[in-house]
Amino acid sequence: MMAGSHIVLGACARVVAARLSGVAPEPAAMAAAALGALLPDIDHPGSWAGRKMRLVSVPLSMVVGHRGVTHSLLAVVAGLAVLGTLGVGFAAAPLVVGYLSHLAADMLTPSGVPLLWPNRRRFALPVCGTGGIVELLLVAALAALTGWATGLPIPRGF
Repeated sequence: MMAGSHIVLGACARVVAARLSGVAPEPAAMAAAALGALLPDIDHPGSWAGRKMRLVSVPLSMVVGHRGVTHSLLAVVAGLAVLGTLGVGFAAAPLVVGYLSHLAADMLTPSGVPLLWPNRRRFALPVCGTGGIVELLLVAALAALTGWATGLPIPRGF
């Protein structure tokens, strides 16, 4: 999926997670989830995260390629370990929710994701191609459904 789709879906995932845990979906937490939703693509130098962190992105891309370890549950566990070591494990929940939303979204494309990396098996439910009209419609529908299901107001003119 494209960066804009990941941002929207990351924020939506945070709203749903916040409602399920009984807390308000604060804007800062939604922004953290949106950022987390962009992080798995650090393995692609042309992605938003890859362009911001080229010193990490370029070598990572050369070693593991796109949709490798950064698109796995191992990366989630490693990220949680790093955040826990830094003392921000619990506060980083929105970031992790966004990261997981990215993996789920990429599973909706034909390429899928290697959730159990280094096992090469890819998990996919291919319902849309990256950057196509189906992706756009799917993201819009999921955003609208999130707003409806969580009782968020829909702006006029939408």
